[in-house]
Amino acid sequence: MLKGIKTAFCSLYEKLNEKRIPCIAFLTAVVMIITTLISYSIRTYVIFDGESTYKVNSFFAGLENKLNSAGLKSNNYKIVKVNAGKINIAYTYPVYVTIGDKTETVEVTGNTTVESILKNAGYTVDSYDMVEPALDTVVKNTIYIDYTNIDYITDSYTETIPAKTITVYSSDYKNGTQKIEQGSDGVQQINCTHKVVNGQTVETIIDSSEVVTAPVNTKKIVGTKTTSVKTSVAVTTSASVKTISTLVPPSSIELDMNGVPTNYKKHITVQATAYTYTGHNCATGVAPQPGYIAVNPNVIPYGTKMYIKSSDGKFIYGYAVAADTGGFTKKYPNNVDLFFSSRGECSAFGRRNVEIYILE
Repeated sequence: MLKGIKTAFCSLYEKLNEKRIPCIAFLTAVVMIITTLISYSIRTYVIFDGESTYKVNSFFAGLENKLNSAGLKSNNYKIVKVNAGKINIAYTYPVYVTIGDKTETVEVTGNTTVESILKNAGYTVDSYDMVEPALDTVVKNTIYIDYTNIDYITDSYTETIPAKTITVYSSDYKNGTQKIEQGSDGVQQINCTHKVVNGQTVETIIDSSEVVTAPVNTKKIVGTKTTSVKTSVAVTTSASVKTISTLVPPSSIELDMNGVPTNYKKHITVQATAYTYTGHNCATGVAPQPGYIAVNPNVIPYGTKMYIKSSDGKFIYGYAVAADTGGFTKKYPNNVDLFFSSRGECSAFGRRNVEIYILE
């Protein structure tokens, strides 16, 4: 606009100078030109706030200052629409969202819900999160929202299983002689879940462990061979061991001196929780009894036969079959539930790590 005024002024000055029009006439003409240009640049705007209508005259560049002095109900608003001199506005009010030790202000218009406010502020709320007030609370004016973002992140890492040194008596060597067979450490994979609150890990839960490479024990072999005595190694079977399970395997399971099956396909360590009668059959249709256990069938298929004992050696569950499942599989997919015949037995066992030897 200033450039247009300058150009018009220069043109007029040249013409007036040529005709030698008196100075006062020249100034009068200049004022008329400037007044005309300004009148074309100023517009009248009609403002509507949803209830009332206001009018202001302004250059568009200075419109916001004019709006603030137009007698609106509040200077907290946002322009919703501008069309052909008509301006629609919506009044805003602040909502304070606190996450941990951080609070941010969100400008809100009209009636809305806590869920919409958080969504528009860029937060995705899931079933683990905590929000106060509730997500469906209708918001009409300034409130404080406390939002706690909680995530459960699964993770895994490996750790060493130290090899042990065991003493083995052998009749292949002379009585009193000793021989060392050096072993090696094993490796196990630890599966865990991290509880993350507002971006900070506050708890780590060990879900399960699985042996990747079994340790090989260092053997100290002591000879027992004599001319008059011949020794032999006895093998224990599951038939001679008292177990919690009432299921009977097709044939007795041979156990070594530590109560571990001498022949198995896979060994895993998981957390187990005791449970008892619910009034329903197992997921596979069989009636529950000690020995039928609940599993995640995606990890341990139904029908899998196994031998189970607690890691602390206090409970020998014995021969078991995967026959049921439960809600625990969603949060702890690698865990199992062991069926007991009474609540008292369940309380005694509680929740603890167990060693599972997959037989078939």
